[in-house]
Amino acid sequence: MDIEDEKLIAIAIVAILSSINEGEVISSSSSRRGGNSWSMDHRRVLIGRRNLFRAKSRRSTTR
Repeated sequence: MDIEDEKLIAIAIVAILSSINEGEVISSSSSRRGGNSWSMDHRRVLIGRRNLFRAKSRRSTTR
């Protein structure tokens, strides 16, 4: 078996697994989402950025 055959087998396995799990394998986990506005606001302030209200109310991007 050469490298091309191994690649095709690997692609087939991934395709089967992703169709069985209906995309659960490649979906992001709930901890990767930002959370509610309160927690996002406090994280932004802690790292020294503008709070969420001021960030969303800006008229244009910084150039």
